[in-house]
Parts: sequence; structure tokens; C-alpha cells
Amino acid sequence: MPRTLAIAAALTILGIFALFAGDGLFAYFTPDDMMNLYDSWFRPLSDTDRPLGMLLYRGLFAVAGFNPLPYRIVCTLLLLVNLALLYVFCLRLSNSREIAALACLLGAYHAHLADLYYSTGTIYDLLCTAFYLGAFLASSRPLLFLLLYAGALASKEMAVTLPAIVLICGWVARPSGSPCRMRPGGSRYSLIPAALLTIGFIVYKIAGPRKMLANPDYLPHFTWFAFTGVWRHYAFDLFYGKIAFTPLRIMLLWATLVGIAALLHKRVLWIAFAYIFVTMLPVAFIPPRGFFAIYLTLPGWYLFIAAAIVSARDAITVPRPALQAATFAALALVLIPLHARQKPLGRQWVAEAHQSVRTIATDLRTIAGPLPRAAKILFVSDPYPTDEWMLTFIFRLYYRDPDLRVDRARAMRTPPNESDYDRLFSTDGRTLTVVR
Repeated sequence: MPRTLAIAAALTILGIFALFAGDGLFAYFTPDDMMNLYDSWFRPLSDTDRPLGMLLYRGLFAVAGFNPLPYRIVCTLLLLVNLALLYVFCLRLSNSREIAALACLLGAYHAHLADLYYSTGTIYDLLCTAFYLGAFLASSRPLLFLLLYAGALASKEMAVTLPAIVLICGWVARPSGSPCRMRPGGSRYSLIPAALLTIGFIVYKIAGPRKMLANPDYLPHFTWFAFTGVWRHYAFDLFYGKIAFTPLRIMLLWATLVGIAALLHKRVLWIAFAYIFVTMLPVAFIPPRGFFAIYLTLPGWYLFIAAAIVSARDAITVPRPALQAATFAALALVLIPLHARQKPLGRQWVAEAHQSVRTIATDLRTIAGPLPRAAKILFVSDPYPTDEWMLTFIFRLYYRDPDLRVDRARAMRTPPNESDYDRLFSTDGRTLTVVR
């Protein structure tokens, strides 16, 4: 690619990110953030499921407290780091700067990833993807590979597929002399300790003191219905809801990907397909989540689509700089209006989530006043579900007091004696009021 075209492509990618995701810098906290901050501040790291993300939360809270901007700056920087890693990842596998640039154009923004842009609660996904892609790129350096892989595992459980991805890449690409081919002294010697680390990690998660299977949200159902249901859920978001997927259409989607890879005879397409399928496995049998849950899987989709576009075009005509520029521009002109239409829908839920926390946290600084250690607080009225703990998290964090007691009249079986409490509050979801 000519340097001028490369610079224009980079500026376009960054421009799309800034245009559509830049306002995430000014997002507020969500209820999940309050839960994560509470766990990171009051619980030891050894008692957490994802210690690396918790450590980052703790450090940010120690420095910034309830100021959301530093948290959002860190998340935005991680998004940009992952975009850069996506470029190197696709370049390594395709040996084509054009394919890598097109993949980054696809990965610069997706409206249904609103959680990543507006909620710090997805910091585990951002960290996991950064360490995962970094470890993959360092797979020929055993020690660095293991350190980065351990960081990915400490960020989120999705990372367990990395040894399989490195092995598949080495096996598929070996005959072609591709840059991802395993070399003597390289990744093959990283895979044995990585495999042992993976087995130990899985055993700990299944049978350890904080076993994930005790949580129904992580309880797998190994059925065809569950598997295709998860694929339908995430494929619907991936294609912006333009296709109503059924189990049959999911199988047609798989057949289409396989057919494209077979027709174009490109190993990079087979690697991308394997990456998509394998990295989906950790979430393929558990109840579906938001689209951000397969953030780690999306590089495979971006690589596959970009490689298919370039391969199909090159099969028809000889690639030239002008043709490369036209391909990039055409894809950008398709994506920009599509993102613009979907953006309001993508961030609709986060606006409500932000407001529910902002109402309490911002007013608290103004009207709360000092409280004795282990004080007792009563909310005489509030609009939140009876199983919502956000108020407890916010007050204990604000006063840095794990023994502070926050009761809610609507969540109590018997009417409380208001004289037993140091402070009475009420909230209607829009303002916080001191009753006494």
C-alpha cells in the first residue's frame, strides 16, 4: 500500500472511532461499576474471579474516587490498543496491509458494543482481548507468551481458547510458510506449559472455592438447542438485526463461511473461521449476554470479511493502489451511515443505567455530610428492585466504610423503626433527598 493511502486509511479508522465512540469518554458509572468498585475496594484480590480487572478498578478508585473520567480514559485507551493489536494480528495472519486495514475499518466501531464504549464494567473484556492478542503475537517467545496468556486468564475466562488457536494457526499455516507458522524454539514449546496452565485454570473455575458453576448464569447446557440459540443471539447483533436467524439459518451461515473459504482457496480464511468458532466455545452453551461478551471473537469476523473482500476482488482483477483506495472507501461509505442509524439504539440502555447511579453519587457529595463509623442509614422510599444493592455499594464506597448499614423500607419484611437510624434518605430515581 502506498504511504499516502495508508495514512488516509489510518485517519479514516481513527475518525470513525472518534465520531461514534468518542462520547464514551464522558460516560458515567453504571450499577455494575458500583458492584465492581465495591468488590475491588473491600475484598482481597485473592477472593475475586478476575483479579487483573479488579486491581485496575482499585487503583483507579484510589486515585479518582467517583470521578468517572479517568476510568473512561483508561477504557478508551484500551479500545485503541486493541484496534492497533487487531491490525498487527490480521497483518500477521494475512501478510497483507490492505486486509489488516479493512479489518480495522470493520472493527473501529459497532453500535451494539455500546457496553464497551459507555460502561467501565466491560474492562475485563478489554483487558482480556489486549492480553490475548498480545500473547498470540508473542507466541514464538515462550516466556512472554506465558506471561501475557496468564494476564488474559486473570482478566476473563474467555482466554482459555488461546492455546488451541495457536495450535490451529500453526497447523493450518505450516505448509504455506505463513508468518504464524510454528518454528523450532517458538510457540510449540509455549503450548505445553500453556496447556497445563489452562487445565489448572479450568479445574479451579469448576471445582475451586469460587467455582463458576455455582452461578446459574454460568451453568452450561450442552444441547444443540442451547448452542444454536447462543449463535442466533450474537449473530443477530453482529448483523445489526438485519437477519432473523433460525437454527437452519445459522447452519447456512456456517456453510456460507466454509464455502467462501473453499472457493477462494485462502488459508487465512480457514484460520479466521477456526478463530470464530473456537473463541465462541466458552460462551456457546451458557445463557446469552450482551454483544460485548464475544468481543474477543470479533477479530476473526473482521479478518474473515476483509480477507474475503480482497481475495474476491483480486480473483477478478489485478490489485492497484487506486483499486485498493476504492475498496476501502466503498466499505467506509457503507459502514458510516449504518453505524449512524444504529448508534442511538446501541446506547439507549446505558443512558438509563448512568442516570440511576448519577442521581445518588452526585447528590451525595452535596447533601450527605459526615457519618459515624458503622452508621445506619434507611431509605424510606426508592424505586429500585428489592434485590438491588447499588445504594449499599455507593454509600459504603463514598464513606470508605464496609460496616456502614444501608436498609431500604421497601425491601424489609416489617416496617423499620426510624429512630434506630443515623440518617434517613429517599429517592425517586431523579434526586436524592435527606428526610432526617
